Amino acid sequence: MRILGYFQISTWRLAWGVGVLLLAACAGNPDALPSGTPRDKVLATYGMPTAIWPLQAAAGRSEERGGERLQYSNQPWGQQVYNVDLDSSGRVVATAQVMTQAAFAAVQIDQWRTQDVQHAFGKPALIARVHSFDGIVWSYRYAEPFGLNKQFHVFIDATGLVKRTQVTDEPDPADDRITSLRR
Repeated sequence: MRILGYFQISTWRLAWGVGVLLLAACAGNPDALPSGTPRDKVLATYGMPTAIWPLQAAAGRSEERGGERLQYSNQPWGQQVYNVDLDSSGRVVATAQVMTQAAFAAVQIDQWRTQDVQHAFGKPALIARVHSFDGIVWSYRYAEPFGLNKQFHVFIDATGLVKRTQVTDEPDPADDRITSLRR
């Protein structure tokens, strides 16, 4: 037996608890779903998605009619968005964690509209206006390798057309310069 604080816990119970946590962590990432997994199993494992989209509405996709995208977003506080694409029979055909540089590069300036952005990345963490742009800016939080916290910004004009994108470092809430601005 090992003593942890005021609690006594056996090595076996500690190992069992760590194992359960590891299994729960693995179950938390829909991008690991195998192709062919039925919709019901996806929902039973991961719960209701944050959004469901017709698959043919996702920009740049040509899947057959009747498919859908189940979107699991951790925004605004998390840094991941998982898309699970189902075919017309309700089986997984593709999964992806889309808060990546490769996914951001697929955004087509002057072609994508707000609906395309939302189908690809879900609801943004923040919607804001900036003085230097006549429109709104949708911001998504994500993490690059080695724990670099970033934000992906999509600039959308008054007609709903994407005009530009930008990646910035995510502000550190512990930064004294930021907290002094809030006072």
